[in-house]
Amino acid sequence: MMSDDFKNVDQTEERDLDEFENAILSNTDRLVQSYKRGDIVDVRIVKVDKDCLLVDIGRKSEVFVPIEEIVHDPNAELGTQFKVDDLIPVKVVRDEYSKGGIFLSHKKALYQLNIDNIETAYREKEKVKAIVHEKVKGGLVVDIDGVQAFLPGSLVSVKRQNDLSKYIGQTLEVQVIEFEKDRRKVVVSHKIIEQEHNKASRNEFVGGLEVNTILDGIVTNIVEYGVFVDIGFNVEGLVHISELAWGATKKPSDVVKKNDKIKVRVIGISDDRNRISLSLKRTLPDPWEISGGNYHMGQVVEGRVVKDLNFGALIEIEEGINSFMHISQMSHRRINSIEEIFQVGDTVRGEIVELDVSQKKMKLSRKNIIPPEDEISDEEQASTSDNHHDQSKSDDFSSYVDVFVPKGSN
Repeated sequence: MMSDDFKNVDQTEERDLDEFENAILSNTDRLVQSYKRGDIVDVRIVKVDKDCLLVDIGRKSEVFVPIEEIVHDPNAELGTQFKVDDLIPVKVVRDEYSKGGIFLSHKKALYQLNIDNIETAYREKEKVKAIVHEKVKGGLVVDIDGVQAFLPGSLVSVKRQNDLSKYIGQTLEVQVIEFEKDRRKVVVSHKIIEQEHNKASRNEFVGGLEVNTILDGIVTNIVEYGVFVDIGFNVEGLVHISELAWGATKKPSDVVKKNDKIKVRVIGISDDRNRISLSLKRTLPDPWEISGGNYHMGQVVEGRVVKDLNFGALIEIEEGINSFMHISQMSHRRINSIEEIFQVGDTVRGEIVELDVSQKKMKLSRKNIIPPEDEISDEEQASTSDNHHDQSKSDDFSSYVDVFVPKGSN
């Protein structure tokens, strides 16, 4: 009697377990069957192949998701990007009652989940992260949280890029500049981000510049009156021709060449900090400080005529040390042009008649070291005297300095 009771209990428990299992399976069936076209659900990966993912749809059934419907990096194997038991979102493109059976898309699920975020980023001009997947004609295909976008080649960088393939695999910060949801058109720019960064860096750089700072620069352009130099962050300054060399003024192209790397000193900054004056020569030793002490009053020196100033000549004694000879100090007789005595490039000798090393000033007289002409008529003597008197106004030492010594060159 007792044994029959136990037997009945066992049968009852077995029946209850069968009904519980059936209920679970039945519930699972109903859950899967509720999938309809357009649904987005999370599924578990059960296998990763080289060209697809096998996912569990929750009814002891498994479905392949082809590689074309998977958001992935085409430059790496799927096995390095997805693992068994990972949960991924998929969109039901076809349900199980459709012709051909159930069809799932990881790509369409991510697009639907994230396209609204991208639209918000477009409207708010927010920066987003994009992974470069491949190079195509005209630019790059990038991925933004599962949404494909196009990065035109002209918008990759502020600098000209000849090889876009080097960006493949990189993550770039971009801004969405075109967005059409219905056409699934998303166009982005990395160049805008670089320009913003460069502008911020430029403002910070220029704001911190100080006069007398020595910087490394690159010659970007050579013009008649000087050279332009990039001193960093696309900031250009001008080296005036008078600030290129200590010696006699030369053509800028005789001193530097385009793309030369040089050191420059900041000598001036405009109030709005948009114009920066630079000097090349002031990064080099000042010849007057090195050799100025070698000269004294009454000393006879030799130099080369480097410039005709009509009322006198600029004579280079040595590199960086120039002197001035007034036309009245060139000859005992009256002359109307220095060309009557010598030409630019000639070597001449003269006595130092005025000298101020601290102010970089020297004046010479050729007349003091040559014998006077044998005969000078009274009329010519008077004329010469008048000429002396008239020209004494332009013979002022400060006038000479203004003409020949660039301002701020001390």
